[in-house]
Amino acid sequence: MATRILVPLDGSPLAEQALPYAMALGHGLPAELLLLRTVSIPSDAQELLSEVGLSEEELKEKSDAEASEYLNGIATLLQQVGLSVQQVVQHGPAAEAIVDYAIQANARQIVMATHGYTGIKRWTHGSVAERVLHGSSVPVLLVRAQEEVSVPQQPVSCQRILVPLDGSDVAEQVLSSATVVAQALGAEMILFQVPIIYASGSLMGEWFLPLEGVFETAQQNAQAYLDRVSTHLRKQRINVSTATRIGPVAESIIEHAEANDIDLIAMCTHGRTGLARWTLGSVADRVLRGGSIPILLVRAR
Repeated sequence: MATRILVPLDGSPLAEQALPYAMALGHGLPAELLLLRTVSIPSDAQELLSEVGLSEEELKEKSDAEASEYLNGIATLLQQVGLSVQQVVQHGPAAEAIVDYAIQANARQIVMATHGYTGIKRWTHGSVAERVLHGSSVPVLLVRAQEEVSVPQQPVSCQRILVPLDGSDVAEQVLSSATVVAQALGAEMILFQVPIIYASGSLMGEWFLPLEGVFETAQQNAQAYLDRVSTHLRKQRINVSTATRIGPVAESIIEHAEANDIDLIAMCTHGRTGLARWTLGSVADRVLRGGSIPILLVRAR
């Protein structure tokens, strides 16, 4: 079976801002793009339908036809640039339909925007994306949509992928997905760590007064760890480098990404292995909400 990438769309230009990333992966892997649009009729809509002389079944048929026509238009554009595309209309609440269809279609990844609200008939994409992320068993690439930005008709260029790690086996589960994306896009992987600082055997907070030698030791330990991981990746012919930064974890990730031309951040949504590690669920959430760079999130097992 061909590799499949699920691309949920709601009909809005904001949601379509995920398409250049899906196109790049579709060409690079290569993969078949599954364009999905959901149709959901509220249970309390029957009274309103009666007032305008429509039955629920008629509205459903009309909505299905509009959704299919929209997806056909997008599919035609993608096929013209050599991509393999299928389109499907599903019924039910958006997030649940996306998660269920990803399983049904054996999708390898979901690519979607984190905001696509253009009116009462559209998704509130932030909450949809959050529920998809919580429910999905496959990696989710989230693109922060921006108002008044035209959607490019070409695949996005992705040259540098930042991969934050906390030193745990759990957090390292992102590496397999990040490696696949890096190889598909011809991108460099930058392994990144914000060292955890100890004093007198106890964990300090995310920011504190300097202690003699503590920073230097922490950075040395972090660099040694990243060097071990990068050596393994280089054996797979991955272009990889490393970086460390002292400071609050989520803020350090965002600042390093924005200062170093990072095109994509890839990380696990959970990496807690005790008090000595990040709680990567909350870190990933703060990075997603605080930054503007697309983020590939992998639910750690």
